[in-house]
Amino acid sequence: MIRKWQPNVMDKSDTLEYIRSTKCSIGRFGDGEVSLMAMIGIGFQRPSWKLRKELIEVARSNDPDFLVCIPYLIKDPSHLVASSQKWWKSNLRLMGGVWKHYFDRKNAVFGDTAITRPWLNIQDNELASKCFTLLTDEFKDKDIVLIEGEKSRVGVGNDFLAKARSVKRILCPVKNAYSKIDKIEAAALELATESNLFILALGPTATVLSYRLCKKGYRALDIGHMDIEYEWWKMKATKKTPVANKYVNEAGGYKTFKEIEIDANYNEEIAIVIE
Repeated sequence: MIRKWQPNVMDKSDTLEYIRSTKCSIGRFGDGEVSLMAMIGIGFQRPSWKLRKELIEVARSNDPDFLVCIPYLIKDPSHLVASSQKWWKSNLRLMGGVWKHYFDRKNAVFGDTAITRPWLNIQDNELASKCFTLLTDEFKDKDIVLIEGEKSRVGVGNDFLAKARSVKRILCPVKNAYSKIDKIEAAALELATESNLFILALGPTATVLSYRLCKKGYRALDIGHMDIEYEWWKMKATKKTPVANKYVNEAGGYKTFKEIEIDANYNEEIAIVIE
């Protein structure tokens, strides 16, 4: 907990129920986004004043159709395993002032950023199944436009997107995707229809882009690492583990990337590639 500040953050279950009931868009802030707001780069995204400005705009949004998400652990870290509690305690000693500066807003209610991380580092192993079900129910019978890193391959090799009616993919650079955000947004709008649901897995760029799309009248969900957590849950992983065919930044990135044969349906789903 950050001293003298306890934000009103819903836990994972309440956040997902809120998303289900309101059909809102979401943008998530984690340690990476807050570092960039402090002009500190992260492994796959260099800082920029433009990105900082947009992240601050999203953080301060009061749009009723858009849910800003921050870590519930700032309010209460007791649901985390000891090692994760220790890591976050150290992080908040360094960055707690940044969190408070941008998110200490009167009457603000936030969702939990970690809805996309319900498996690793969580004490309650039963929570993951509920979280995955609640989120993937939002995909049911939807025409999804998926905006992701070039090698992220969300839903490939598993049934994470099985409930969707259709999937079209916009592939984006793995690193420094924000430098292409205007092109990515233009591509998204090119594919957009009234029935689309946008799903984004593109780091801090997704946080900003989900807000841009929401402001234009489309529903967008920044799902971040959820497909990888889903893979880890299915394999009952106890640590961050490489996954075949997928770029996993937190498990070695390209150093551990291993490509094997991919279902032909994946290539058919690729609509636009941003270079």
